[in-house]
Amino acid sequence: MKNKLLFLLLIFQSSIIYSQIISDRPSQTDSPLVIGENYIQIETGILIEEIKSDINTLIRIGIFDGFELRINTNYIISEEISFQKNSSFNDFQIGSKFRILENDENNTNIGFLTYISIPTASEAFSFNEYGFLNKLLFSHNLTSDSEIGYNIGYDKFINYDGQFTYSLIYGKTLGSFSTFFELFGNSSSNSSNLNFDSGLTYLIDDDSQFDITIGKGLNNDLFFVNLGFSFRIY
Repeated sequence: MKNKLLFLLLIFQSSIIYSQIISDRPSQTDSPLVIGENYIQIETGILIEEIKSDINTLIRIGIFDGFELRINTNYIISEEISFQKNSSFNDFQIGSKFRILENDENNTNIGFLTYISIPTASEAFSFNEYGFLNKLLFSHNLTSDSEIGYNIGYDKFINYDGQFTYSLIYGKTLGSFSTFFELFGNSSSNSSNLNFDSGLTYLIDDDSQFDITIGKGLNNDLFFVNLGFSFRIY
């Protein structure tokens, strides 16, 4: 664990939640807001569990008003896999986010997020099937500096049972800082997981922010620390 944290600090030295930059990390709840046309936003970080780490990079490209292209990659480092290499990229994901509703009068935003997962990883790190991941995204402004958001989704891989996903988040802005509290989970025919996390973001400027999150399973053994950095260019 100490080596992983040291590696993370070296990455940062070299290199929701509502603020000027609207990111889909570090929470599990994706915002319904779409990035602006001609913007490119990169959201990256590392999630550390007891015997596994996930280095995630999400690239978001504003194609036109109300539509963005998304490319999502994860590099997994797992101590569970000992019979072959214990690190690899997992399956490549490409998708998009659409704006459905952005209504300032009733403080409600709705979006739709969809991905296709392509089995590009080695067998131990792959579903070995094509998958389709979909979410409806909602948010409601409570005050000028607080909001709630929630996602409802369904993931389906060929020859696997489908899985429902859900999340609920409360976020509040405190100057350059924002904090959130979140419940999230999934349910399928043979399992159900409910988790809690909470985190903090720090807005460096209008186009970049750092984040940190700690999460715990409520009916399972999950525990993780997640740290990241997001920035946008145009």
